[in-house]
Amino acid sequence: MNQTLPLKILYTFRDLRSKELFLSLKKYCSGDVLDVGGGRFYLTAKAKKIPFASWTNLENDRYSKIETKDKEYRFVSGDGCKMKFKDKSFDTVLNIQVLEHVFEPIKMVKEVSRVLRPGGYAIFLIPQTSALHIAPYHYYNFTKYWILKATKQADLRIVQLKPIGGRFSSLASNLFYFFLQSFRVKGMSAKDSKRNLLFYVLLPLTFLYALINIPVLLLFSLGDLTEEPNNHLVVAKKIKKNDPV
Repeated sequence: MNQTLPLKILYTFRDLRSKELFLSLKKYCSGDVLDVGGGRFYLTAKAKKIPFASWTNLENDRYSKIETKDKEYRFVSGDGCKMKFKDKSFDTVLNIQVLEHVFEPIKMVKEVSRVLRPGGYAIFLIPQTSALHIAPYHYYNFTKYWILKATKQADLRIVQLKPIGGRFSSLASNLFYFFLQSFRVKGMSAKDSKRNLLFYVLLPLTFLYALINIPVLLLFSLGDLTEEPNNHLVVAKKIKKNDPV
């Protein structure tokens, strides 16, 4: 999916806030890596010195291809729910904030498991409280209970399930998206979303409210509740035949 400037900025902030994600990548990422829908994440991973031998970027459009001469990088255009890779092709599979944009996400989780080698790791970043983005291709948010059931159905054993953010950081994030949606930034709003007269009358007050409360909520987020995280960081291992259940 082609990344607009607002998306690039949002992904930059995501990477800055995703300390736990990069710690997990450094611990579990290795060998032949498949990045499903990661866009330009290869460049971030390389800059962060994430270990890997080869990096395959699977995208549903050719515009996401990175222009690089790196021999370890390969771009493949395809559907993450119907991958053309053979079974057991990769040591690590990444799926970073992608499932919410897939209409049948369980199919993608099962495909991730299929192409993963036994003993390899799938690393997901899955939103629970994300505001509308990349419209009209934003279908879901997920609770940890969906994640537990989906990974079990896909023969993946969770080794790490960690909430990233919480109630207050989620509220701060949604107030930030309020500005993007108010200005109808492409992908953050929809043409059929109507505004009534009071929206425009109250707009100066709502902007002021958001500006005041975002830093307050970020302060509160230092001691956050985790029942409503922004994202779930999930590391799951492909089950071997002799692995204990």
